[in-house]
Amino acid sequence: MYVRTTRTERLLRLLRRVVFVLSRPNTYVFIALGLGLLLIVGTFLVWEFEAQSLAAKRGDFGTAWMYMLQSVFGVYLGYSPPDTLGGQFVALIVIIVAAALRALLVAAIVSGFVNRVLAHGTGRGRARMDNHIIICGWNSRVKQIIDVLQREAFGAGVPIVLLAQLEKNPYPDMKLTFISGNPTHADDLARAAVLTARGAIAVTDESDADPHMDSTYDARAVLTVLALKDANPNLHVVAQLLDPANRHHFERARANEIIASAEMSEGLLARSALNVGIANAFSLLLRLDTPQEVYIIDAPPALEGKTFQAALVHEQIRSGNILLGVIESGKTFLCPPAEYRVHGNSRLIVLGNVRPRLDH
Repeated sequence: MYVRTTRTERLLRLLRRVVFVLSRPNTYVFIALGLGLLLIVGTFLVWEFEAQSLAAKRGDFGTAWMYMLQSVFGVYLGYSPPDTLGGQFVALIVIIVAAALRALLVAAIVSGFVNRVLAHGTGRGRARMDNHIIICGWNSRVKQIIDVLQREAFGAGVPIVLLAQLEKNPYPDMKLTFISGNPTHADDLARAAVLTARGAIAVTDESDADPHMDSTYDARAVLTVLALKDANPNLHVVAQLLDPANRHHFERARANEIIASAEMSEGLLARSALNVGIANAFSLLLRLDTPQEVYIIDAPPALEGKTFQAALVHEQIRSGNILLGVIESGKTFLCPPAEYRVHGNSRLIVLGNVRPRLDH
């Protein structure tokens, strides 16, 4: 089916194409080569024509070179035009062509700035950063994830890259870098600077706005995890899944941590019925407007070889935090026995209002 476009749409499309072409790096090279070639050819031609006239002032190469230099770059150096008719014709052509090339250079520079602005809004650019978090995919809950990442308790100013198949940035007022692309494609992950990222979150992707079965959403997330791990095997990847039955697929894809919303909500409902008030306790930890957080920190050197009970007292006295458990070799132990020993490579799970310091 043929779709008619208006003249305005065609002009805008042509303008965007011109801006894109002019902003390409090789455009500057071609313009510079053109100006250089014009300078050299013009100098030799003027020198040749002027050398044939005994009365000409540009009979030597140096004078011809300096005149062409001022003509090509538009800077007056005090040299007068050639005396011969041939030299004057060459000078006229050089002045016209050089002026056009200089105007084209200015247009290319301006187009480069315009293209960067357009690329920033439409996500066609590249992320040039490190130690950032990549959010792969989009749904209506992504804004809450960004809010948590940008909270002071988690370290305000953590760079965030949103990589999703959207035409424009869904959160233009938030401090993040938007990349329009497919999280399962290596080229788009490279544009999101996956090699220098500190971590990635593969969310349930609803960017196409079409309803799907839970297994379809989870399959997309698994492919995203596979692509992330293929691009950067050392990247810490957290994955969101809808159907807990698909957990083993994420484990095979080497997701470091897996969040099943259904398991958490259903488990909390059941426990709330048996333990009155537990829902309020979890709510304080998960809501965005409360200061309490659970942190994972490296065990301070002072606690190496100490028992869990001694470490608990140490954290409570020194920082006012509550020690909940430890992580050893990737395994999590909550409320281990009092005689459990903390090792140098242990990580502590603590509950507090601010991130604990590691200088004690």
